[in-house]
Amino acid sequence: MSLPIITADHISFSIDGEAVLHDITLSLNKGECLVLTGPSGSGKTILAKILAGHYPVSSGTITYSSNTLKKIFVHQQHDFRFAFQSRSYFGQRFDRNYGDQFPTVYKILSKDNNTEKELNEVIALLQLQEKIHQPIIELSNGEGKRVQLALALLSKPDILILDQPFIGLDIKTRLLLHDLLATLKEQGITIILISTEEEIPLVAERVVVLEQGSIQKVYEANEFSAQKKETQKHTPTFSDWRHIQEMTKAAEHTFDVAVKMDHVHVKFGEKSILDDLSWTIKRGEHWALVGHNGSGKSTLLSLITADNPQVYLNDVYLFDKKRGSGESIWEIKQKIGYVSPEMHNQFQRNSSYIESQAMSANDYSLGSFSQDKTTCYEVVCSGFKDQIGSSTRISDMQQKQVGYWMQALETEHLKQKAFHKASLGEQRLLLLARALVKNPPVLILDEPCQGLDKKQTHIFTSVLDNICAHIEKTLIYVSHYNTEMPACIDHTLILEKGKVIKSH
Repeated sequence: MSLPIITADHISFSIDGEAVLHDITLSLNKGECLVLTGPSGSGKTILAKILAGHYPVSSGTITYSSNTLKKIFVHQQHDFRFAFQSRSYFGQRFDRNYGDQFPTVYKILSKDNNTEKELNEVIALLQLQEKIHQPIIELSNGEGKRVQLALALLSKPDILILDQPFIGLDIKTRLLLHDLLATLKEQGITIILISTEEEIPLVAERVVVLEQGSIQKVYEANEFSAQKKETQKHTPTFSDWRHIQEMTKAAEHTFDVAVKMDHVHVKFGEKSILDDLSWTIKRGEHWALVGHNGSGKSTLLSLITADNPQVYLNDVYLFDKKRGSGESIWEIKQKIGYVSPEMHNQFQRNSSYIESQAMSANDYSLGSFSQDKTTCYEVVCSGFKDQIGSSTRISDMQQKQVGYWMQALETEHLKQKAFHKASLGEQRLLLLARALVKNPPVLILDEPCQGLDKKQTHIFTSVLDNICAHIEKTLIYVSHYNTEMPACIDHTLILEKGKVIKSH
């Protein structure tokens, strides 16, 4: 019987004296698919990075069957933009003012010494044929994840480690990924997959459940799927909405229509992104914006968030005023609370595509853990001035607002923690608090539950329902999962290839 390809023997791991993993023992055979699951912050990603050889263990041992094994770790969030330009800004993908600074998908994928046959096989496998000549910055979040996976496969890994690869993908692409995993397994690639318990691939042999840095239980995959999993509803503890209502009364906003678009067209070169789109959002309405990856959702939102200059070529009204009638971008942004995966990337540059490439070159270090000392509290405070990080002193009243929102989202215990040390799920909740502190009349939440576990998703949607019940907010909410939709949604717009196919 052959030796396991990876063996972890009683490993533990600490960061700056803080214990993250405790006494982990597991092994993985060649060609096996192992799933790591558990609550946000349970240590899944750190364990996967240790198995990939990115971080040294604090105690215990990691043994590999060969010193020449190629281990590729694919991050949950891709960040191609910062890999190719040191100075970039949020919304740059929408103004196309970047010349040839960003390479095409084809150029990225052909950078290694792969044959044309190998390249074409991977492009076909991930259905990227229509995207290969586009600059990487122009891709949607879901399309970028496919390029990220293609790049990993072209590296010809022996062990492929995927951190939450399903998040941000539409239903069709998630099915494509399940088929892809089956194909990779047939090719003998060993797979370690961090995933939710709802997305366990059929090719998985075992499921390891982590909790608070320890292995809670190891299941055979069929046993895990067959067990009756009770979804225990989490009841948010915050109930003091009266104080938040009083604070928000001081900044009442007067408008009848939050957004009005009449026959909007957006083109980049010869490519049409939005085609004859009309949409009206009245004050206090709660909309779901739905569509496949690449359907035009992000471009549509960029017209509202003042990140797309093509708004001036169209009839777009925000807060009863036509865009281009003298308002500043910052006046518009002050009225909008915004959360998206792209914004999250602005706070996550240490875990970007650049890091993943450094890791591929065996340039491993723990330096990124201590570079940024920005606390979670400071990140929430940065919402008052729409900053990335906070350098501005805030008033006593603003401090109270920050405290109330962090309490409502059950993140108050993270106040003094460095933001980069919080789990991705905790970070997403903090970014919602950041969006709320300035009391914007409009909330735009683009896949806000990406990276949240079940409990956090329930907290998030429950708080959002409470916000919409107690405080008048106009809401635009984007998700690929019906289970992540808050109950307050009362209207839906469905996009397909830049056209409205349904609005009700």
